[in-house]
Amino acid sequence: MRDVLVLETPEQIRALAHPLRQRVLGLLTNAPYTNKQLAEMLQISPPRMHFHVRELQSAGMIEIVSQKPKGGVIEKYYRAVARVVRLAPETKETARDQELVESTLEALRQEYIRASAYFQEPIPGTKFTHELVRLSEDRLARIQELLDAVGREIYQALEDPERDTYEQFVAVSYLLHRVPETHREHDVP
Repeated sequence: MRDVLVLETPEQIRALAHPLRQRVLGLLTNAPYTNKQLAEMLQISPPRMHFHVRELQSAGMIEIVSQKPKGGVIEKYYRAVARVVRLAPETKETARDQELVESTLEALRQEYIRASAYFQEPIPGTKFTHELVRLSEDRLARIQELLDAVGREIYQALEDPERDTYEQFVAVSYLLHRVPETHREHDVP
């Protein structure tokens, strides 16, 4: 498995711009699974899962790592081709960028709902904040530096050869964006 896959084509971006495919790719980064196993984990039908797995495979984001005969059929085990997927700098400004952000937020929402159902109480260790806040350019720059440091720490963890032995499995999400001028007068103290 490679460390990084850089998405450069519209087909790759389109394939990733679906919340279910993002969740599948996340699972396949950690271990190989069959279509049936993925469908059971994500509680969808195997034919629907097959469609999404095929889209990810066609886009070059996952591959078959082994095949095993089982009950007259061949089970195919899929795995992500890279630990981290990033957009190429020249693709970040495309119209697909908005679609990718929206599908990522939907994948986050679905993962949070799934975790809430699993724990059946507040999810242990959850840290969450959402604030509309006015910042000086200096403070904004410091926050951006901190988020960059968090990102570097996450990517180092993804590349750690011992990562599969660690007991803490968490989701880390953050989004920093500017607020439209129309919101500033009414929503921000």
